Amino acid sequence: MTVRREVAVSAALSVAAIVGIGAAGFLAARTAATEEALRQAEQATELLAQAVIQPAIDDDLLEGDADAIADLDAAVQSGVLGEQVLTVRVWAPDGTILYTDDLAGIGERFPLGDEELAVLATGQPHAELSALEKDENAGQADFEQLVEVYTRIIDPDGNPLLFETYQSPDPIAATTARILRAFAPVVLGGLLLVGLVQALLAWRLARRLERAQDEREQLLQHALDASDHERRSIAADLHDGVVQDLVGLTFALEAMADAPGDAEQAAALGSAAATTRRSVRSLRSLLVEIYPPNLDQVGLAGAVLDLAAAAGSAGTQVQVHLEPDLALREEAAAVVYRTVREALSNVRRHSQARTAEVRLERGPEGGTLLEVIDDGTGFDPGAVGSDHMGLRLLRDLAAGAGGRLELETAPGRGTTLRLVLP
Repeated sequence: MTVRREVAVSAALSVAAIVGIGAAGFLAARTAATEEALRQAEQATELLAQAVIQPAIDDDLLEGDADAIADLDAAVQSGVLGEQVLTVRVWAPDGTILYTDDLAGIGERFPLGDEELAVLATGQPHAELSALEKDENAGQADFEQLVEVYTRIIDPDGNPLLFETYQSPDPIAATTARILRAFAPVVLGGLLLVGLVQALLAWRLARRLERAQDEREQLLQHALDASDHERRSIAADLHDGVVQDLVGLTFALEAMADAPGDAEQAAALGSAAATTRRSVRSLRSLLVEIYPPNLDQVGLAGAVLDLAAAAGSAGTQVQVHLEPDLALREEAAAVVYRTVREALSNVRRHSQARTAEVRLERGPEGGTLLEVIDDGTGFDPGAVGSDHMGLRLLRDLAAGAGGRLELETAPGRGTTLRLVLP
């Protein structure tokens, strides 16, 4: 599942990158196509201005002569207007329309903009995509956008006039498509290849991480198995040796105390028998801690109570609160038991606590929550937390079960060890 998730994330990022780069490439292609189309529109307009319009400009046209206007209109209709050039105008420097293919607009006056004045002054043509928002463009209401081009022409007296064309934007789309056809296979193919290589690398890396995690878990399990084996051996030696000897000694002392004889000696023997009996109980509690009972046989609750009793025999009063009907998986129960065992062992050996509490209940998000709380001396977690072998093993166990281990402590404030399992 980890490998699939990592590869899926990498693939998603690769797709996002390809889409983003593809969109950027399309915008760049459209920008280049627009610039190329505007240059071509400027060249076409200059050619029309020099070949058709300027030769037809004479004094009669400037004075509004109907015949001169008709002659120019005939030349425009036959040799200029078409699918590409949709509208033409000739402007005087004061903004008066000297000629337009919409003859009704001849003689109207509109203020010239900065671009138009710059063309009259410099002679450099200017082209742009026009949104047709100017007042003089009311006749082009059927179009959303046209290519607007201005260039300068000269009348017979050497005075500058402004020649304007409105052209179709279709060449921009055609040029964009041509550029995309030329570069899209190379660009998209390269991006797809990079994405596949990246996905392969991510898959291999995820596999390595998964193998490393498996090896770590195996080493941890080997360490735990070796620890259990050693505990089992020590517990067996104690049970079959010292404990049995002390049990036999207890029976012998009790028998001697019950025999007729000196009352003072009988009391001493009875006291010795009681002492050995307490020693046997302490050793048996220690055996429970060293080698726990089988959880399948006694259950998690019984095993935790045995651990609490063992800690109680060492002088710490332990209260156990187990939520009834709390069913745990075998793996989770083992992690809970090991956490309680390690926590109570630390309480007994290090905390100098008078009381401790073990709480096992359902977590706020539906999982399992275990807390082991003591009122001992506490410690600085930054000084020992990362080097404590028991805590490191517990953290790894919790992570292996999909949970987490939290430690809250400070000098003089006791300790809370919290295990959260899904």
